[in-house]
Amino acid sequence: MNLSELRTALKERREDFSPSDAKLNRKINQAYLDICSRRQWGWLRREFTANTFAPTTITGTVIKEITANNGESSITIAAALVPGPTVLNKRVIIDNAFYEVVDMNSEGTTYYLDRLYTGTTYPDNTDPLNIDYGTIKVIYDDIALPLGAKSLVESVLFSGSNSYPLGLDGISPGRMVHRDKASTGRPVKCSVIEKEPIHRPRSSISDFGALEGVDASGDLTGGAVYTYWYSFVDKKSGAESALSPSSSVTLAAGDNQVTLPDIVARTDYVLRIYRSTAGGSIPLLLDDSYSSTTSAYADDESDNYLGRGGPASASAMFLTLYPAPGSTYQVHLIYQTEGLAMGDDDDRPLFDASFSSVLLDGAEYLMLTSADEQRRATHTYSGFERGIARMMSQDRLNYQQRVLIGRDGRRLVGKRAWRDSSGLDEDTFRA
Repeated sequence: MNLSELRTALKERREDFSPSDAKLNRKINQAYLDICSRRQWGWLRREFTANTFAPTTITGTVIKEITANNGESSITIAAALVPGPTVLNKRVIIDNAFYEVVDMNSEGTTYYLDRLYTGTTYPDNTDPLNIDYGTIKVIYDDIALPLGAKSLVESVLFSGSNSYPLGLDGISPGRMVHRDKASTGRPVKCSVIEKEPIHRPRSSISDFGALEGVDASGDLTGGAVYTYWYSFVDKKSGAESALSPSSSVTLAAGDNQVTLPDIVARTDYVLRIYRSTAGGSIPLLLDDSYSSTTSAYADDESDNYLGRGGPASASAMFLTLYPAPGSTYQVHLIYQTEGLAMGDDDDRPLFDASFSSVLLDGAEYLMLTSADEQRRATHTYSGFERGIARMMSQDRLNYQQRVLIGRDGRRLVGKRAWRDSSGLDEDTFRA
């Protein structure tokens, strides 16, 4: 059942009231999130694969291509040395010491460090016969976990074209602090840590220019209102910002395409563009080309081909690798995600539809409680809890361990669940 159908079913249970759709949605979502929080559900487990990147080395070859003064918190590089995405929020090694780049100018030629630089002043021309023009090594040792990730279940590493996994030992963030900050190679350890989100766009798409409806080939609906958003994405870690302010356009009756203005990402980031369905208000992925600019983007995409929903918040959970990847690897993860409230009428709970009645019991209990009908609420709550217990018992089943015994088709779960014809159990048989 989708959210609209759940509302209808809940109204039928509470025909003595006439609550608004918004109130019904709140009660349904409260019950749904309550169910999601009860355990590490199998239906909230997801897989995710990300690439790693080798360090980027920025090396000065002539005087003043890299300028770093002892006692200052910024360093500059020549425009010709700008490496492209991304250096912002990354650890850099300069003169054998590590720093973090916390900000930069719009050209990407000035890096602001997290603290004063205390190393050698560059350019170092103390020896005219061996001038050191400076080197900056940028480390890429973190991967942004998907939004909503709550905990990491398992992680493995794949090297190059090899299809066999290499182990990644999970350690605590406290132990990860003791690692060598400049070491690179094949990662063998990982840790999950929360980090500050990347910068959110402060300008809407309409701040770059007008959104214009066009009478051209396309699958948009004439006369409908469409809303657009965009976000910044860190190309190396995959971290995504929160969404920009929205911009809307109303198409004329004959228009079936929208032309977006040129959008420019903040230096060191790339863009991700979202759009609503016709007349909708929920951001859905429209374009993910990993470009830092769009040039007169023509949107003619049908609502049916929009992608996943936009982020409700910025990426904050990261997987840190040690040693930092010295090459390109693939990190494959199984993680536990959080349940998200349903917002669109077509949204559905992530669990099996056969348990919709459990969700309705929870929502009805909340409505009865708010109406101070405690006796009816107590009965409904008992049904709600029994339903959750039933969901837990089925979620625990591991069908690879279920072994058929006897002629009546009974099945048991787990080790020691079978006996041979002589009555010996599994452990005795192995002995």
